[in-house]
Amino acid sequence: MPPRVDLVRAGMEGWSRLNEQQRQRFAEAFLKAALRLDRLELRAWLLRRLRNAPLAEPIDPARFAISDRDMALLLHRTTHA
Repeated sequence: MPPRVDLVRAGMEGWSRLNEQQRQRFAEAFLKAALRLDRLELRAWLLRRLRNAPLAEPIDPARFAISDRDMALLLHRTTHA
């Protein structure tokens, strides 16, 4: 997640990934946090929730996959260096 995040956009994207039960629990937790925290603490609370499940974006293992060609090139360069 970038250092300066648009909380509204990120929050709505995270919200769309939740099922009905998760939405209810999150709404209750957010309300409790909003009642007891000041503005900056609430922002930090929300940022922590956006970085962790279930609001966090799922990790796509394919993003970390390395192709056979890339692996062969990497092995070739490391053995012939």
